[in-house]
Amino acid sequence: MEALGHDDLPTELNTDYYNRPGAEGFMEHLANGMLLMQGPMGTMLMSEVGAQDIPPTFWNLGEPQMVRRLHLLYGAAGAQVMLTNTFQASAPALARDGIVPPMAEVNRAAVDCARAARGAFAVGSMGQCGLEWFHEESAAYRAARAAYRDQAHALLTAGVDALMLETFCSIRDVQPALAGAVDAADGMPVLVSFAINEAGELLGDGLTIEGAVVYAERHGAQAVGVNCCSLEAATAAVPRMKAAARTPVMVRPNAGDPTRQGNGTLVWHEEPERFAQACSQWRAAGAHLVGSCCGTTPRTTAAMADVLAE
Repeated sequence: MEALGHDDLPTELNTDYYNRPGAEGFMEHLANGMLLMQGPMGTMLMSEVGAQDIPPTFWNLGEPQMVRRLHLLYGAAGAQVMLTNTFQASAPALARDGIVPPMAEVNRAAVDCARAARGAFAVGSMGQCGLEWFHEESAAYRAARAAYRDQAHALLTAGVDALMLETFCSIRDVQPALAGAVDAADGMPVLVSFAINEAGELLGDGLTIEGAVVYAERHGAQAVGVNCCSLEAATAAVPRMKAAARTPVMVRPNAGDPTRQGNGTLVWHEEPERFAQACSQWRAAGAHLVGSCCGTTPRTTAAMADVLAE
């Protein structure tokens, strides 16, 4: 189903079921300490034999027990924050991937799976919806903003404590996403995380991470960070973000590029010890939320939890 244009949406969304006590607790912990977020869902699911071409969001309703199992593994490894398996669960992304159930149903199932792990907090993951737009007054922009707003509302109604807009590569990409998320948030926390290169610049437009941080905060982000970049790029970005940001800083690098085995299975070279060492540096530099992205597993989460427990 095509997303509605922003002007066609109701002026007010029902926010009665938003988890405001959870949001308050989450932001209090984020401001005053350090939280450990779980590792990736997508690459873990894609690593299953024969599953490399299955969209990760399919599992929320198709095999929810597997999604719950992964959240439980991350929780057992020490993760305090669960991240929902909804990175590509906006209506346009689901339609592209041929996933038929309604967007709200897919997102609610993912939140239920994350909550089953009984972590301290659950955050709703939102990635790029895939709709192209040319200028802010266009119908395409309104459709993109509406798609993000719809998914944000579905996640918040299902009970997440905050929203995470993650792996955004340019200000152009994040603009309708942040606007749509704020449309639905009604005061609930919206976090924004960018993908950067080794120089600390956004992959899509070359803007410095400092510029990206300032833009996100000015447009409603209540925490800012980087994810799905190299360990070195992430570590170098933390003090730069701290110097530019007024909100809590987040960092979640990946494990590099995968290799494909003879049976088609994707394999990443994971180095939990290096992530643990970097985690000490992130803490010293003032990061508030830490974790790991594509290619890592609960082994990396456990290594980081050990460091944070010291």
